[in-house]
Amino acid sequence: MICNRDIKTRVRKELGIQNQRLLLEKYAANHGFGNTRFISDDGYTGTNFNRPGWQEVMELVESNQVSTIIVKDMSRLGREYLQVGQYTELIFPSYGIRFIAINDGVDSLYETTNDFTPFRNIINEFYAKDCSKKGRTSARVKAETGARIASRPCYGYMKDPDDPKRHIVPDEETAWVVKHIFALCAQGSGPAQIAKQLKREQIVNPSNHYYRKYGKAMTGLDTSRPYRWTSATVASILENETYLGHTINLRYTTISYKNKQRIMRPESEQLRFENTHEPLVDKQTWEIVQDIRKHKRRKAKFAEQNMLSGLVYCADCGSTMRLHRSHTMDAVNNNFMCSTYKKKGKDSCGITESNVT
Repeated sequence: MICNRDIKTRVRKELGIQNQRLLLEKYAANHGFGNTRFISDDGYTGTNFNRPGWQEVMELVESNQVSTIIVKDMSRLGREYLQVGQYTELIFPSYGIRFIAINDGVDSLYETTNDFTPFRNIINEFYAKDCSKKGRTSARVKAETGARIASRPCYGYMKDPDDPKRHIVPDEETAWVVKHIFALCAQGSGPAQIAKQLKREQIVNPSNHYYRKYGKAMTGLDTSRPYRWTSATVASILENETYLGHTINLRYTTISYKNKQRIMRPESEQLRFENTHEPLVDKQTWEIVQDIRKHKRRKAKFAEQNMLSGLVYCADCGSTMRLHRSHTMDAVNNNFMCSTYKKKGKDSCGITESNVT
């Protein structure tokens, strides 16, 4: 369900992109630029140069299909002043590309228009930093009230149609899968074993389920393998207290406004609110699973530490090769198996074993 505010925000973004396109097309027509292509990145921050539209631009640049790049202003190119400067001062000139920022009066064909470009880049980055700071402050204030700050409910839940901003309810399509995962673990299965069983049962993984239901792609989405579960995905479900009916806010943060890599906060910095929604797992099952996860240890198979341990890697996928040896095999024969193949099967890696003497 989309509320009116979400609709207004989406309409503003669409109008903004349409207006930029009209401005750029008019400029190109008035100044004699032909054979143009409009490329945009909707929903991506300007501090990130790994956005798909920009990658498309650079593919065209590297294949020598671009003579001129035109943007509305410098901030549309990016808000990371070091990288923007690298592109405008080094990369574009090396390919003989003319760069124009209309509203900033920048045109690389005329040297005098570039004098203040570095200062504009720094100002644009300060703006991005300020927006990030305000966003973090706003999120913390909301989190302290106990309201959900995650934009997407975790697997097994969906937004409450009657209160989508603050409340979640079980999703009938996936809630049973979460219960199934906890039950398997309580019976003694580990994350890797559970992942393999879910694949055998042809259960769609979280990213593909979300994509099919809402049409939005999550990080790591692979539509060619909808039934591929990883041990990491299963482990994250088994460790998530949301399934106990609790809301844990501020669990994650990012390294900085430039680096969007998510990292977990210390427990002392997280905000915990109990019994905020219907649980999918009872407390007894939760405690059994946590106890099993806490005390489970990999059984050592060999008395000696193999001298090649940590030094042998798979030639196909680059993962570490794990030593395994039958009781009839002599100790000087070292038989290694790809760890990716062992965990995920032949769909993930084509090399199974390698023998080293």
